[in-house]
Amino acid sequence: MDPVIRKLFGNMPISQLNDVQLANAKSKQQNTVLFLGVGIAVLGVTAYSLYKQNVVLKARIVKR
Repeated sequence: MDPVIRKLFGNMPISQLNDVQLANAKSKQQNTVLFLGVGIAVLGVTAYSLYKQNVVLKARIVKR
């Protein structure tokens, strides 16, 4: 085992170390998916808001 990993995790069994690393990887993936989902939702709401404003402005232009 790498000396740095041994210093961080002590004499943890390899199977337990692998479980910890797997849990960390899953957590990072979940965070990435969460951030992407929130970003897509924000962009969707922004696009819809701009679309509705455009419809209102077009209606104003037609009335004049």
